[in-house]
Amino acid sequence: MAMILVERDARGVATVNLNRPDVRNAINPEMIGEITDAFTALSADDAVRAVLVRGAGKVFCAGGDLNWMRDVEGYSEDEVAEDSRRLQNMYRVINECPKTTIARIHGAAMAGGLGIAACCDASLAVRNTNFRVSEVRLGIVPGIIGPFLLARIGNTWLRHFAVTARMFDGDEALRIGLVHGVAENEAALDALVADHVTLALESSPEAVGETKRLVAGIGGGPDAAVFDDALAWNVRTRRSAAASEGIGAFLERRKASWTPEG
Repeated sequence: MAMILVERDARGVATVNLNRPDVRNAINPEMIGEITDAFTALSADDAVRAVLVRGAGKVFCAGGDLNWMRDVEGYSEDEVAEDSRRLQNMYRVINECPKTTIARIHGAAMAGGLGIAACCDASLAVRNTNFRVSEVRLGIVPGIIGPFLLARIGNTWLRHFAVTARMFDGDEALRIGLVHGVAENEAALDALVADHVTLALESSPEAVGETKRLVAGIGGGPDAAVFDDALAWNVRTRRSAAASEGIGAFLERRKASWTPEG
């Protein structure tokens, strides 16, 4: 089964559907490869004017597939680094896409799912969507999505949500700048998405691409200089004892060793 489904319409709107609803569209290596390939192709296609990202089933994206993340325990540092680099490159390809990119967010966007939201030009969500930068609960750090979230919400909010792993909703996501619009329900969300698609189609394709490069060039995007450092943090913590315990506890449905009893 394809991890994503890509559809195109006659207007030049491409839809990238995350297609693992049985596991809440959790990101795994196959999905990473398919998303990267899809955005690379769509970015180079002059017929494409806008790219919509959405999730099949009840949630947008639950983040990384923890079975995949636990599987790296036997990898060497170089192998984990290459694994993490492929994930980082996926976000960079989304973030640098020269088309107008729109994320349609419902149900939940956790950890890596927030990374996708932070890389899109217009992130739109149902008000009761659950958001969480949840990595510390698993014994790891948000090294891969950190640069993209920092560019979107700033240091103070990234620090707050990454350290506390506090759940927040669409209204708070709007207030901190993670999303750009909220809707009461999915029908209203679809209308809001349609409005943004119309805006995309009313804009010059060339000017959209140049404007995105302008904003990135004047300091409005992730600082490319931090990518290697952020990757190193991710690799180090993915191979740690804390990650083994945290991910294992989640998959085994028990409390991690650092969680107080009672």
